[in-house]
Amino acid sequence: MTDESADLPPFAGIGPVVPRAEADLRGLLDWLRTGQVPEQRLDFEAGTALPDGRLDLCKQDLGPDGAALVADALRPGVVRHLLLGTDGLGDDGASTVADRASDSEVETLYLGCNAITAGGACRIADSLRGSPQAVTGVWLKRNPLGPGAGEAGAALLEAARSLRTLDLVQTGLDPAGLAVLADALVTAAGAGRRMQRLYVGGNPLGREGAERLAPVLVAGAVGELYVSASRLGDAGAFVLAEALARAPYGRLTRLSVASNGIGPRAAARLVVTATAAGVEVCDLGRVKAAQVLGAQPNRIDEAAAVEIADALADTPHRLGHLVLAHTGMHSREAHRLLDGAQRAAVPTRYLVGKGIAGTVRRRLDALSVSLPALPPVPADVAAVRSVHRQPPTG
Repeated sequence: MTDESADLPPFAGIGPVVPRAEADLRGLLDWLRTGQVPEQRLDFEAGTALPDGRLDLCKQDLGPDGAALVADALRPGVVRHLLLGTDGLGDDGASTVADRASDSEVETLYLGCNAITAGGACRIADSLRGSPQAVTGVWLKRNPLGPGAGEAGAALLEAARSLRTLDLVQTGLDPAGLAVLADALVTAAGAGRRMQRLYVGGNPLGREGAERLAPVLVAGAVGELYVSASRLGDAGAFVLAEALARAPYGRLTRLSVASNGIGPRAAARLVVTATAAGVEVCDLGRVKAAQVLGAQPNRIDEAAAVEIADALADTPHRLGHLVLAHTGMHSREAHRLLDGAQRAAVPTRYLVGKGIAGTVRRRLDALSVSLPALPPVPADVAAVRSVHRQPPTG
């Protein structure tokens, strides 16, 4: 089969990759064939192996042939997390890697920024379907899946029965495709295969997309939902808030709706319902790619701050971290949060960003000193941290 992505123009600012010489891979391939687990960081001419099971080959210009050589050299139990971001794999390279890596007990496939199309993603699903069920995370960020992104995601969910994390950030996912994926998520959850974390940010979803996500929340079909920079606006935020009001308590633990142009009233409503639904981390801040994506900031005014503070002070809850940086807050709004925090029986760590008086910030921090400064990083997310690229964002 020909590589469907070969003639695609650059997607999301990612240009073509000139594959490196095969000789550059010799040291890496020799080590892989030994089957020895590294006890310390190993740096090769191409890529880095780490003791926690990561093989970081991001931005190493492998091309499809180089990636195939790496996949052929894998031995079971050595590489648990295979990171191949921005390596020019295309559809052929990605499906070859998936076919061979899953037989080698690889748990994580990071394939972001590789010009993979929806057809290529479905071929990955086909590769995983007939293999031992070891893969728990598939990351496809910034690949041009387009209108077929939802179908491809549903195929992956059906094929990889052990899948816990699915990343479709900036893939061209639209509301129609999201409806297909949402149905698959609800069906899988009903069969006992609940998705732990779903990334669908950076796609033009809007209110219609929020309506497609609502049944997923009501069914408690995902544990973490990252839907930042998706043009939700007030209308989409109210839809998600209504769904959270009907969601089973504690099933959704993390919600990221950063950079969605949500106004104060809708933002407050979303935080209040998320708190009542047992959410532990709620992010209304800003994603790093907001400017590139043309994503508008969320906004918190004094009335919204009062509503949020009262909700967190008046009832027990699990909300340990609330990100409100880059929402237009100033010291006056932060004071309202402080008023509530002083009454609250359960602490919340407010991440309020710049523009807040140091005294207010220190007093808020003092009231939440029992909580870590930042939310803990899930193990599946730590598995795709690269020494060769920036960390992933939702």
